[in-house]
Amino acid sequence: MTNIEKENALREKASQHYLVCFIDKCPLHDHCLRWQAGQYADPKQLVCKAINPHSSRVGSEQCVMYRSDQRVLMKLGLTKLYHEMPTYMERSIRQHLIDCWGRKQYFEMRRGDRPITPEQQRQVANACRKNGWTGPIVYDGEQEDWEW
Repeated sequence: MTNIEKENALREKASQHYLVCFIDKCPLHDHCLRWQAGQYADPKQLVCKAINPHSSRVGSEQCVMYRSDQRVLMKLGLTKLYHEMPTYMERSIRQHLIDCWGRKQYFEMRRGDRPITPEQQRQVANACRKNGWTGPIVYDGEQEDWEW
């Protein structure tokens, strides 16, 4: 399977559960993941989760629902983050991140089941610095992916 076929398969899969867009007149649609996923929506499906085209906040240069089709560097797993840290600092940082994301999402990210977006990476860095950690912020791995 070629890269283009893989990407198309991912967009088709996303169209089944992801909030999609059908606003063809939007100036941002050429590079919007929501619009691209909408192009793969199953025509046999009568109902799907879509953006309201009548909202004044969508379909323009300032669309609040726009998601770029540029891949970003996602980090995977937080288990290595705590290796060099004192226990009291680890507990404090872990609690800070659980407060930000919730327990379930935190542990999905910690295990590497859920990629950590660039914004969430900034939250990790802020939590570490706020709690006194000056060492490196180490993740278990990384991958390039779309920020759905």
